[in-house]
Amino acid sequence: MTDRQVDRQTGGRTGYPSIDKPQLQYYRQFPVRDINVNQTIYDLVFGSNQDNLYLHAIKYLGKEWTYKELKEKTDRASEAFYNAGIREGDVVLVGLSNCPEAIIILLAINKIGGVSKWFDVRAGEKDIEDYIVENNCKIAIVFDSVVSKIQSVDNNTNLERVLVVTPVDSLSIPVRLAYHVKNKNKITAKPNCKYQRYYDFVKGLSGNGNSPKALFDKNRPSVMIQSSGTTGKPKVIVHSDFSATSAVSKLAYSDLPLEKGKILLDLLPPWIAYAIGEAVLYPLALGTEVILCPTFDPDAIMDYLGTFQVVMAAPFHYRYLYEHFDNIPEGKKKQFLDNTECLISGGDKISIEENRGFEEKFKAPLVNGWGNNEGWGCLAVNSTKENCYGSVGIPKYGETLIAYDNESGEELPYNKSGEICALTDTMFLKYANNDGETRAVKKLHKDGQIWLHTGDLGFIDENGHVFLEGRIRRVIIRQGFKISAYTIEDKLTEHPLVKECVAVEVEDSTEEHVPMAFVVLKNPVMDEKAFTKELREKCIKELKEYEVPKYIIIVSELPYTQNGKYDFRLLEQRGKEYVESKKS
Repeated sequence: MTDRQVDRQTGGRTGYPSIDKPQLQYYRQFPVRDINVNQTIYDLVFGSNQDNLYLHAIKYLGKEWTYKELKEKTDRASEAFYNAGIREGDVVLVGLSNCPEAIIILLAINKIGGVSKWFDVRAGEKDIEDYIVENNCKIAIVFDSVVSKIQSVDNNTNLERVLVVTPVDSLSIPVRLAYHVKNKNKITAKPNCKYQRYYDFVKGLSGNGNSPKALFDKNRPSVMIQSSGTTGKPKVIVHSDFSATSAVSKLAYSDLPLEKGKILLDLLPPWIAYAIGEAVLYPLALGTEVILCPTFDPDAIMDYLGTFQVVMAAPFHYRYLYEHFDNIPEGKKKQFLDNTECLISGGDKISIEENRGFEEKFKAPLVNGWGNNEGWGCLAVNSTKENCYGSVGIPKYGETLIAYDNESGEELPYNKSGEICALTDTMFLKYANNDGETRAVKKLHKDGQIWLHTGDLGFIDENGHVFLEGRIRRVIIRQGFKISAYTIEDKLTEHPLVKECVAVEVEDSTEEHVPMAFVVLKNPVMDEKAFTKELREKCIKELKEYEVPKYIIIVSELPYTQNGKYDFRLLEQRGKEYVESKKS
């Protein structure tokens, strides 16, 4: 692995990444598989594997389905949706976690030109009502745990059918019976009931699976993703088939070890683009088997050690594995070390020290990637052979990332910080019913191209690697000075006893706003007050005066959002409460 130190000197022929494209050195010469971008998501999966139908496509709680079996179930479901009245452009609300039905429903709705709209199953009743109403959904497909929420708002919607899935519907009869007894499931199974089991619906309305197949349309919506709203008002992100097919065609040039016959563990929830795009459609299109993990708790990875070559997860999964690695039985640990070829991380930052430690312990490259729901998940990912610690990787093949100066409207040279913008084929179509926000993110530049503005601050080095320095909306303003939260966090995590750190802005009676740092330690210290003073002295010595956090608090753990990212809003609230307590 290459432990690159960031050289802040301009390099390259012109000094501009968009022209020099230094990342070209890291791609494969030929893609793992040639992917036709002008096809639907349905054809992406099954057309790419028409000669591999005997291979295993997915595995769930020990049971496997081949591509042939997956296609048969998808075609039957598609016919049922068509016979229920779903037509091209109709939106179907989907609230499922990882399970075979989630993939089947995604592909079945896509086959007939419908739009699947995905939401977090932990959403509240009012949010779910809004999800239904804003796109006038007639059908919702949800886990049984969500049914009571929909029932409470049903009268405020135009829902005609609610199809109910349990986490064990695709497993054996004894397992299903045990689940229903334990959970006292009371959903009626009558075929003509508004609330009915998904499999009763498919059985009642499908025949041979001969539903019509929608033609590819580059500009037709196919998938909607409900944003979490952690950085602003929640929005509905609309993607086309072209987003998905382009992502696979580009990533097929990366050196990630995904190909026919490999096995990938998916530890991500299906209501984010990173999961649908990179953890499901990307491997399936290449002939890779996907293990669907039904839960996303940090310890979920422990149950699957030794069963996969590649895993896609969030940093907290790897942190948990690292912390508990020495307690794993030797046989299982050996299987993991022998079989694992690559660990892929996204959704949050990993420090240089962490990345190095993970790789030393796991004996496999752990590559960090980055992107957003608007860019269909991955916009950049590191090379396994030239893993650049501290970086989130290089742009996907054939695409461009730049650091952009919003004031001058110009691309910035190497190692100069600005907003990271992407010229990508995987860009979303729009925010549903929100043209203003769409224009704020999809912007016309001087080159005549529409660029995706990510809201992330960072720079690009002379090798094409992207380094993030914070969010535009996470900039802390103190007495007119702009401070990147990352600057404080990176400095504090350099201390050998600091495990994690998040800096936020809090109100202050004398300075209006000041930085506050929440710190998690690797091991307890005898005197926290003295250690806090030590951290402050480090900041005073190594940061600019205005960057030194006014408050440094040691906590046992940092809170995460439902999507596995640091919960900055909750930390800001805790910071406010702490400051208020100091006044009294």
